[in-house]
Amino acid sequence: MNKVCQLAGVALLAAGCAAPEIKKAPVASNDLVEEGKKLISGAAEKDKILWRYRVALVALKAGRFDEARQLLDECLPTVGAILTADERTLKARSLFGNEAHKIYVGEPYEQAMAYFYRGLIYWMDGEPDNARACYKSAQLIDGDAKDKAFASDFVLLDYLDGFVTAKLLGDGSDMLRRARVSAKTNALPDYDRVANVMVFLQFGFGPLKHGGGKYGERLQYHAGHSAVRAASLKIGEQTMQVQAFDDLSFQATTRGGRLMDDILADKGTLKKPLDAIATVAPAVGVVLAGPKETRGAALPLIGAGIAAGAISNSAEAMADTRTWNNLPQHLAFAAFRLPPGPHSITVEFLDGAGKPLPKLSRALTFDVRAGRDTVMLIADQ
Repeated sequence: MNKVCQLAGVALLAAGCAAPEIKKAPVASNDLVEEGKKLISGAAEKDKILWRYRVALVALKAGRFDEARQLLDECLPTVGAILTADERTLKARSLFGNEAHKIYVGEPYEQAMAYFYRGLIYWMDGEPDNARACYKSAQLIDGDAKDKAFASDFVLLDYLDGFVTAKLLGDGSDMLRRARVSAKTNALPDYDRVANVMVFLQFGFGPLKHGGGKYGERLQYHAGHSAVRAASLKIGEQTMQVQAFDDLSFQATTRGGRLMDDILADKGTLKKPLDAIATVAPAVGVVLAGPKETRGAALPLIGAGIAAGAISNSAEAMADTRTWNNLPQHLAFAAFRLPPGPHSITVEFLDGAGKPLPKLSRALTFDVRAGRDTVMLIADQ
């Protein structure tokens, strides 16, 4: 018997001292695009477009244009499809739907930026006509603003639409006038049809969404920020200083309310009295349950409070705050005429006072091919 007990004790001791199973953490690489693709693969279906947007921009800034192109093509439907609500969107608009459960396509400024980047890649691929179609699509999406004073007011979308039109031997003057009105300046240069090097620039960090109001029902923005307000470009003997033409925080916050804002406000309006009933009715019911003569009224009050709380909790009023969080704050553009062959460009980013920010300077090399535009994206981050 003692031997049995001893053996049992040894077994228990061995079990207690057994090394726990250690699961290795997933191996992560320094390849942000590949790591981003893993996040896309593991994301819920409703979030995949958001992750494709984010990773496409990472790929684009890294010069991995094939991957950026594929990612954007996987999540850019036709404009008509974007403007048509799907089943999840319709459910999100219902009383008991949650806006964050709909398939993410982004707010109009985010959708416009997806088309902006896709247009850049089309132009890079020698398809300026398709690039122009992207700029037109983006302006159409941005045109659906409640405050019509800020509809279709992306400066560069109109400017580039007209630029491509001029390069294709059309008349882009109307688009140039629109761009100058939106920019509130005549600093936008006239179109140079012979220019063959297109430099897209972006500065800073774009806006982020958050929920405001008692129930988070108001979609609000933390404004983006950028120490950079302009850039000085030098290619050979040519030097050009370009200002930021578009501000994405301005684009995000000046459109006026959304249809969804009214729906969420209605949900919030409904929740307020329901929350009051849910708080007060059970307390009154408990009080009435004491005296014998009022007990009959107690149970219905308590039940009404519980029901009101259940309905209030089911009416999800929170705004969808998912954000394309690696967008820039500012956009700029410059065009050059250069002969075919290898070239180098030096970029100095300038602060609001026009002073260079040395830590952000860039020196890049590129090739110009005969009969085709060279297109670059240069970011301060």
